[in-house]
Amino acid sequence: MRRSLATLGTVALLALSATATEAVAEPGVDDNRILLGGSNALTGPVAAVCAPATYGAKAWFDKVNRDGGVQGRKIEYNVLDDGYAAERALANARRLVQQDNVFAIFGGCATATSAAILQFLSSQPDVPYLFPWAGMSELTEPTKKGVFALLPNYVFQVKAMLPYTIQHANQKPKTGAILMMNVPGVEDMRKATRAVFEANGITVVYDELFEVNVPDHTPYILQLKAKNPDIVLFGDSAAGAAKMFLTMKRQGWHPQTGFGVATLTAEQFLDPVGDYADGWLSAAGVVSPPSAPEASECNDALKASYPDQKPNHFTMFGCLAAKIGVEAINRAGRNLTRQGLIAALEHMQNYETKISGPISFSPTDHMGTNAVVPFGVKNGQFIILGPPLRPAQ
Repeated sequence: MRRSLATLGTVALLALSATATEAVAEPGVDDNRILLGGSNALTGPVAAVCAPATYGAKAWFDKVNRDGGVQGRKIEYNVLDDGYAAERALANARRLVQQDNVFAIFGGCATATSAAILQFLSSQPDVPYLFPWAGMSELTEPTKKGVFALLPNYVFQVKAMLPYTIQHANQKPKTGAILMMNVPGVEDMRKATRAVFEANGITVVYDELFEVNVPDHTPYILQLKAKNPDIVLFGDSAAGAAKMFLTMKRQGWHPQTGFGVATLTAEQFLDPVGDYADGWLSAAGVVSPPSAPEASECNDALKASYPDQKPNHFTMFGCLAAKIGVEAINRAGRNLTRQGLIAALEHMQNYETKISGPISFSPTDHMGTNAVVPFGVKNGQFIILGPPLRPAQ
């Protein structure tokens, strides 16, 4: 009888131990899978631009899964549609974290929706938020425990690229203009732009904001044309910027020189615009164009998962984000935890993705890229104008 009781006691202890182990298991991780969640505009006005970032990431995860996964686990990436609405993105993030118990929030696209997710995750600091396509400085300034980014913020883009654009203009600009979408962080960007213009002796003759998804850019373009500035900074989504440029084309006007944020390195901008931007537009890029030889791996993965999806800037950015995510998960090891993932990222130094510059993070710096690549347009195609650029110290 005593042996029986002892045996029962041992069984009970083992059961309690197993239950305790299950209770402290990391959210979104089991023996066979890692569950990532995301929110993106899969429908709505910017879906054609933003959704490809999800396709590019999913395609790379599919490739990794076909090759055996990471540390024996397959990556499952569940992306909810936010239609480019901040309130839907917020609801999606809440569901993914509190109901679906994802391991991390991954990817996404656009500043307004990313800002909503970031706000929610401020109350969930242990949940990693990895690599949204968004240029707001709040993602990484100040450094936040689990938030990591790959797109240098808009202020960085302006400080790195705008002086280069001015210096390489065919004629020295004397007057400048600013035309940007009203998104989180825009005031810092306006301030940085004005400072660069002032440092180069350029007088600002026009400075206007328009709301997200403005249906018609014509009033702004007519005002801009009347001022006729030598150089203009354009800030809009890829699709919105395309409409803006086509409006300028119909009006028979463009400035001598133009500069655009990273959205203007997307094919969704350039395909409608074509050679109209030849020779006078430059923009800040962070990832190789899909036509580059080094893009073949990402393009092949995309074709395998989404044969009807044309490679573009956003599929490439999604692939870049997924590559880095997979590398960090692998470095975190089989005993995968959120803390382990964060530590793996913070110790990643000069990681070569083949489709970007070296990627580095640290405990005090969660922005993985420290330079932008100057893109231009020639014969209706993107070209790289020179080596990567950083803001002057």
